Amino acid sequence: MKNLVVIYGGNSCEKDISIITALQAISAVDKTKYKVYPLYWSDGFYILEDYDKIDTYAKATKLVGKQAIFNLNTLCVLKKNRIKKLADIDCALLCTHGGMGENGALQGFLEVNEIPYTSPGVLASAIGMDKAVCKMICKRLSLPTLPYGTVFENEGKDNLEKIIARIGFPMIVKPAKQGSSIGISICKTREELEENLKVAFVYDKKVVIEKALTDFKEINCACIKSKDKIYPSTLEEPVGWQEFLTFEDKYMSSAGKIMKNSAKRIFPAEIGEVESKKVQNMTVKLYTALECKGIIRCDFLIDKSNGEIYLNEINTIPGSLAGYLYEDRDFRLKDVIEIIVEEAIKDAKSQRSYHYSSKVLQYYAKNNANACKTSIKNV
Repeated sequence: MKNLVVIYGGNSCEKDISIITALQAISAVDKTKYKVYPLYWSDGFYILEDYDKIDTYAKATKLVGKQAIFNLNTLCVLKKNRIKKLADIDCALLCTHGGMGENGALQGFLEVNEIPYTSPGVLASAIGMDKAVCKMICKRLSLPTLPYGTVFENEGKDNLEKIIARIGFPMIVKPAKQGSSIGISICKTREELEENLKVAFVYDKKVVIEKALTDFKEINCACIKSKDKIYPSTLEEPVGWQEFLTFEDKYMSSAGKIMKNSAKRIFPAEIGEVESKKVQNMTVKLYTALECKGIIRCDFLIDKSNGEIYLNEINTIPGSLAGYLYEDRDFRLKDVIEIIVEEAIKDAKSQRSYHYSSKVLQYYAKNNANACKTSIKNV
């Protein structure tokens, strides 16, 4: 049996959604193959009492549990001011949406501690989190995105004026490194743009301004790799929203993908076979180019006026781990988890260790002995 730490929570505005994804994943894990250690991330990592009850997070003013500590690939707990080994870690299942849990920071921390993890790597995670950078990469890959510009807090007006002239209204304002539609607004006038930029800058010092479509479909496609073969999912179309999918549309109504018994989605999406194949091919192309692992979800927009397809964004740790997009292929969340865990372990084993022996230090010590003593004395 392998030891699986499930990391969730974190510093993100999407922390609550992370908790839901983690509880779903923990419930789905095949307990005959994996021993689960849930790690809640909040000013450190904790193994909480009653971690599997939603009221623990929704109502508690103080969370009760043991503080967890990583010692390379070993999980320890702090008990009476002493560190006690709990288990060797085989893999970390990441359910951390947004913030440092999805932007590459947690991924780098796990790599330093030699722990395999289920999301894309440091670089792919950082690119996926930053909408402006992701659009630049998509342009190099000839993946179509809507016209956009990037503005920074406290910069002059010249750049904003150029973006307005080039894109025109309506436009959509997005914090560059937020998810779940947090801080996003539609702007139809200059006055609305000025006000909504203030809101977006609350969440990020960099903001993306993008051309807003007025009559379009949103289409979602996931991608997963198993045994060196990449599998795009069946497509879905979220419905029931107005101008764009808000946080409330996603998670607090029947349109929400994470909510149980979700109803407001068309699955499979009702688009043509040619369009479906284009969306799947673009998803696979981005997954391959970013050297992703784990499961991702790409969100697309289809302009109903001309049929053009645009890549909207990539989610490197999608809600519910996007297991619902494979439900027509006899995949369940349990199967998705097993695939991404085993792929993560295999990927970690295939990484190369870099060692190079040199005599630089011996040479430096021999030829700079007096300089070293002087430097130390001066300090």
